[in-house]
Amino acid sequence: MATTENTNTAKQKIVILGGGVSSMTTAMQLTDEPDWQDKYEITLYQLGWRLGGKGASGRNRDIANRIEEHGLHLWFGFYDNAFDLIQRVYKANDRPLTKPLATWQEAFKPYGLFVLMEYVYGDWQYWPIQFPLNDQVPGLSGPPPTIWEMLREFLATLFDQHIQYFKKKESEGKKPSASPAPAHHPGLLEKIGDFFKKHGSAPSPEDHNSFLSGLESWFSGEEKEVEAVAIDFGASLIYAAMQFMNSVVDHNETHHNILLNFIDKILQRTWSKVEYEIDEDPETRRLWIETDFALSMARGILLDGVITQGFDVINDMDFREWMKKNGCSEMTLDSCLVQAVYIIAFGGYKYFTFEAGTALRGVLRMGLTYNGALYYRMQAGMGDTIFGPMYEVLKKRGVKFEFFHKVKNLKLSEDKKNIESVEMGIQATSKNGIEYSPMFDVKGLPCWPSHPDYDQLEQGQQLKEQHINLESYWTPWQDVGQKTIRYGIDYDILVQGISIGALPVIAKEILDTNEKWKVMVDTVTACETQAFQLWQYPDIAGLGWPYWTGDLPISGCYIEPFDTWADMSDLIIRESWPDDAFPNNIAYMCGPIMDRVDYSKWDFNDHDVPQKAYDAVVDGTQKFLEEHVGKLWPNTIDENGNFKWELLVDLKNGKNEERFKSQWFKANIDPSELYVLSVTNSTKNRLKTNESGYDNMFITGDWIFTGLNCGCVEAAVIAGKQTARAILKQDFEIYGEIDHV
Repeated sequence: MATTENTNTAKQKIVILGGGVSSMTTAMQLTDEPDWQDKYEITLYQLGWRLGGKGASGRNRDIANRIEEHGLHLWFGFYDNAFDLIQRVYKANDRPLTKPLATWQEAFKPYGLFVLMEYVYGDWQYWPIQFPLNDQVPGLSGPPPTIWEMLREFLATLFDQHIQYFKKKESEGKKPSASPAPAHHPGLLEKIGDFFKKHGSAPSPEDHNSFLSGLESWFSGEEKEVEAVAIDFGASLIYAAMQFMNSVVDHNETHHNILLNFIDKILQRTWSKVEYEIDEDPETRRLWIETDFALSMARGILLDGVITQGFDVINDMDFREWMKKNGCSEMTLDSCLVQAVYIIAFGGYKYFTFEAGTALRGVLRMGLTYNGALYYRMQAGMGDTIFGPMYEVLKKRGVKFEFFHKVKNLKLSEDKKNIESVEMGIQATSKNGIEYSPMFDVKGLPCWPSHPDYDQLEQGQQLKEQHINLESYWTPWQDVGQKTIRYGIDYDILVQGISIGALPVIAKEILDTNEKWKVMVDTVTACETQAFQLWQYPDIAGLGWPYWTGDLPISGCYIEPFDTWADMSDLIIRESWPDDAFPNNIAYMCGPIMDRVDYSKWDFNDHDVPQKAYDAVVDGTQKFLEEHVGKLWPNTIDENGNFKWELLVDLKNGKNEERFKSQWFKANIDPSELYVLSVTNSTKNRLKTNESGYDNMFITGDWIFTGLNCGCVEAAVIAGKQTARAILKQDFEIYGEIDHV
């Protein structure tokens, strides 16, 4: 276990390896302490020329300063720690209001529309889902809800879906029944409320039998009236279940059984109403899927101990397997609603497993606990909005940054208790020993370039002429020097923040001698991902997207591997396009590369690997545009079924496929940029920040045990806060790191 005992008054030297979200969060948390400079010296070592890890972005100075990302990055409204962090960063940075993105509110825009693509009866159909905005501010706004409270909110959301469905049908003159919905029957709803006020207020053990008897009597006595208003498929029973949960103060097994009784009755009544309409009406089919999806999860939460033990208790099962176990129908299991759970975590669909507890926790927190909006879009590149301000704040506070340092080996001490030294390659050096300045100005906004500023580097001309990518592990470039930093001399505390995919490269000694690390790396696996970005002349309406009057779209569950698309046209104003080649649409698409990474087969001497991976993304993108994009953008396909290449913006004004190849394509295959998955039964093997097993090293990243335990910004921020907490020897709970039962 890492310790940080300081027996003298000298400052402790902290070295952080890697500049991703967790590492930067650790540095921010440490330097938030008012007296930190009296206690610590902090140095961060970074591969290449920019910070950000998997979230790094760059500006292409040769092509209109366009933003080039690793993929699509969104911040969900439940990212409480992440938003709290970024609010503190923007406040500390104190950028003048005359400059762009001076406040965090300017840097993040709220959205609530998702459009899922579902393949039904041989055709693709749109399934728009609108999550309403609320008046909450994202960040640390209050105590996390308990699982019981989330379950109650889940029922409330389902009830609302049923009511909306009926109202819509009624407005279309398509009443599912002659009777109005429960919302139009205050008499019945009052009866339900009165019943639970009388019978359900936290019944004592001796009252349980009479409560259950009263419940059955209520069902029997009100059978006709319940049937009369059950035209929107069980909404009255959902409402009754909500009232029951509201009446319970301290829930126990008896209450769980009562709720299970409700769930079974709701499903029975719903199915009896919809089974003959599912094949004829998409909205009826979707309501059934939503009901089945929600109540199968609710049943599993109650039956499998989640309600009392937390989500991790079911991580020995894959999410789909767990849903099926709890009665979920094949129709729902094969639906885009279930598929979306996997796609959000880059699991593809049936390519990688997703442990049930981690998936369920993510679904409930994302859909039920968001503040302000379901998700937020950054109003520039992630490097510009996140890592630029963080770098500026940390530099002003006195943190040292060493770019162009490639970590090669974490060397163990002879007794295997410490990291004796860190061996690094120096990739490039600044001219005349002047500190490298990593950012440049784009329309008043400090940005990271897509390649190093060659003019600042001694080796700049060679790097430019040879098209060297210093972030690639397969680069033929030879380091210009070596550097070894040593425990007790250069650092007292080591924070290992490089992602788990790189551990087989940089931590071989540890993996060869430490079984816990080996098991973690073998089970907490990561996958390669791919992405492309297109700049097009028509706007979203011109492309033919049917929901062009609403939010800028984000669409999921389309054809693998490019299953997710987002219209990022709000970023056009941040780029520098000339009037005669000005795009009106930017499209981001991304997805996994559906092969499990085999670390043992990595051969970094095969310098052709990156080009082959890049070519595969280009070929896959071209195939996607030629064969599949017409459902998303009907107007991009000509009368012969061919993609209209002339719609793509190209500063060189090339022909056909030349225009296509001027767009942005990215194969994320390098060890440190792999996406961390949450495959079945892997969370139990994640180590905590202070469980490295080495006295002088803490670990951080979305790959350690964070409580959220999935690959996302929020998990990475939690990890960084956990690391700083351990170094500072503080004792407080971090929002969201434990399940509140």
